Amino acid sequence: MEQVDAEFDPIRKAKIKVTHDRIIKDAMIDHEQSTILKRIALLPVKKAVPESDATKDLEPVETSDDADENETTGSKRTNKDILQNIRLITKRSKISDNESVATSNIVRPLDTDFRRFKHHLLRQLYHNLPPEQTKVFTYLQGVQQEIERILKQAITQKESHSSMLVGPRGSYKTFLLNHELDLLSARYHRQYITIRLNGFIHSEQTAINGIATQLEEQLKILSKDFKDSSKKTDISSGSLTEVFEKILRLLDSTFMGNNKLNDEKKNVKNKITVIFIFDEIDQFAGPVRQTLLYNLFDMVEHARVPVCIFGCTTKLNILEYLEKRVKSRFSQRIIYMPQIENLKQFRDTILELLTVPNKHEYRCSESWNSFIERELSNEKTELYKLVKTNYDTFRSIAQFKNAIIPLIFSSQSIESLRGSFESCERVKAHNRNQLQTSWTAKVESLSDLELAILICAARTALKTKDETLNFNLVYAEYEEMIKGLNSKIPTIAQTMKANENVPIVFDNAIKLWKKKDVKNIWENLQNLNFLTERGAVGLRESAQAVFYASNYQFLGTTIPFDLRVYQTQIDLKELRRVVPRSSMYYSWTQL
Repeated sequence: MEQVDAEFDPIRKAKIKVTHDRIIKDAMIDHEQSTILKRIALLPVKKAVPESDATKDLEPVETSDDADENETTGSKRTNKDILQNIRLITKRSKISDNESVATSNIVRPLDTDFRRFKHHLLRQLYHNLPPEQTKVFTYLQGVQQEIERILKQAITQKESHSSMLVGPRGSYKTFLLNHELDLLSARYHRQYITIRLNGFIHSEQTAINGIATQLEEQLKILSKDFKDSSKKTDISSGSLTEVFEKILRLLDSTFMGNNKLNDEKKNVKNKITVIFIFDEIDQFAGPVRQTLLYNLFDMVEHARVPVCIFGCTTKLNILEYLEKRVKSRFSQRIIYMPQIENLKQFRDTILELLTVPNKHEYRCSESWNSFIERELSNEKTELYKLVKTNYDTFRSIAQFKNAIIPLIFSSQSIESLRGSFESCERVKAHNRNQLQTSWTAKVESLSDLELAILICAARTALKTKDETLNFNLVYAEYEEMIKGLNSKIPTIAQTMKANENVPIVFDNAIKLWKKKDVKNIWENLQNLNFLTERGAVGLRESAQAVFYASNYQFLGTTIPFDLRVYQTQIDLKELRRVVPRSSMYYSWTQL
């Protein structure tokens, strides 16, 4: 007992006498349920007494014999009546009642006209309106007319065309194509089919399978005869040439309407136009043999089926990516997407984005349009300042649109919507939140090892002549810096006792990671865009340079991972401003 008392403190004696019957009775009780029942407040509710019951109370009292007989039955009835009239109220119900009262006072139903107006404005920002109501910005109308002309010639006149849309990401290339196809589908929806491919998703083989699958699905809808033939033939099987022969044979035999017409001119008009839309077409024009593009462009030149090809790319020198045989079959029609040139054009584009055209459909549309025009014309308003800041920094309509969507969605009335645009507090908060993804925030989120490798990469780039680096040079710099840092840390100390001459060894050195471990860190820095491959920067002089840059090959030899050339997107001076002085790597930020 002394050991037990020393370990667990002295055992206290119970103040209540406990028996085995009490223990069994206590175990049979559900304590959790009893605590819940104790919290329930019982409130008796008085019930109106009917006249018949009131007259019963005035009747003479029964004799003792009758009272004894009816005592038990009367007590049961009164207990049932009392239980029926008791209303149970818990704390949770009280809270919910209070919350419902509070919300009923705060939340009010939206005006139906404003709700429809807000829904229309949000759909306009998302470009989700019907095609005839969708507005195309003024600076894009020239490209829109060119795309419309090419599509109408391909669909109505059954001509074959091929063209490239060149522009940066977010320049509305795919939007204009989809918009024009939606407009034409109202009148010519059974005269063409659309096949979409993406270079980031499809390889050459998967692209051919995708073409065959999309052809089968869309032709099954257009032609009933194709349903019977599709069971017998498999388009996507075989080599590239065989697959294209099957596709051409299939398209050549499929007509719009009666296939037994003898007049050739009518047959030409009834043929289906095939429209190919290639997103990131430069991925198909890489170092491979470009068999897919060769066969498609060859279809444009020689096939009896009208084919229209639109390629979307961000590469200004897309023709340098094409082989000579592919380039000779391309129509050389390149459409460059226009960009916003000045602040006035950017302001007018924002005005077109926020203006509701149908003034007579909503009561508040006319006042809203005049309010937006007044806010954007006054240079002292917050909305104009935000537009000017966007033009000076990002020059991105999508960034501005994403900032104002929460502001419009949370508005409860046209007055609150105007007040939100006058203050623009939500837009400013959105912009501050977006700054968290900047280079500074990315550097602050790095681990110690990632920060050390990034600083060593910036040091290596500063030491080289052309500011290029590879993995071997950066790791050698990292190894040298770690060894220099460990040499300054004392690892041996003398003992305090005079009789002992054996020193004490402290293992407080910074760990030097192996090369295979740092390789994963190197890939993380690439994913965060701190390191960029030299082949991805700038324009290539020729198709051969494109081939070498995208395949890490030079004169038939493959460049290993350790020797691939990179460039840093942040230099040593910028890192010195971001890295805190308390960091052990702060001294590395200066040569």
